[in-house]
Parts: sequence; structure tokens; C-alpha cells
Amino acid sequence: MKRQNNNELPRELRLFHGTNQEAVSPICRQNFDWRLSGNNVGQLFGQGSYFTANASFAAAYSQPSYPSGHRYMFLAKVLVGQYAKGDRSCCRPPPLNEADPYGQGYDSCVDDVNNPNVFVVFESSQCYPEYLIEYSY
Repeated sequence: MKRQNNNELPRELRLFHGTNQEAVSPICRQNFDWRLSGNNVGQLFGQGSYFTANASFAAAYSQPSYPSGHRYMFLAKVLVGQYAKGDRSCCRPPPLNEADPYGQGYDSCVDDVNNPNVFVVFESSQCYPEYLIEYSY
């Protein structure tokens, strides 16, 4: 990404990812797997791994475990770089230049380019599960 961004460091954000108890261990061992994204919630902004800046939004995607009722979310480091508006058909970010569909692409997709809340990345190298948060309410 550094090479693609004029030798500048790409934009990195700390973002939340809500999940269920069964996914915690695989994420810790093997990182987020975009191929499993949307199994429970769909893929509105692309076929990648989903993150949000809003913890309460991520909490909506965290199912309670049985019998404890505990929920789980990760606080992850995510390289979002340059982003474009995503849609269901995105299996990778769109090209920066529409006239060159096979040229350099955006780094990620979002729900709203002017005020993004949902970020979608398509490579596991773009995200790192830094903290696991276990909670109940």
C-alpha cells in the first residue's frame, strides 16, 4: 500500500468488529477471513471484512454466547488507505481511474465517503486483531 500511495504511509484506523464466540479463536489464530464475512449479516458494501468506528454499531453484530451471555468484539488496526463507496458487487475495491479498470485501485470500500462509519477491506494483510473485548449487558 505504501508503494501505491506515493511512498506515504497508508491511513491506519483503529476500528471495531463484532463477532460471535465461535469466531474468536480462528480470528486470533488466523486473522479476519473475508471469505467468511457476511455469513450472518450480508455484504451490503462489498465481499470483504467489515469494521466500524462505532462500538455500539459493532455490538449489534455480536451474538451472546450460551450460557454466559457474554459478547465479543475486536478492536483492530485496519489499513483503510484511500476508500471508495462500496456496494454488494464489490469483490475488490474499484479502480482509482475508471478509464483504467485494471490499474491501481482504492484500498478499501466504505458506506459513505464523506462520513464513513463502515469500512470494508479485502486483504487479510490490511487488518490486525489488536484487542479482544469480552462484555455483557
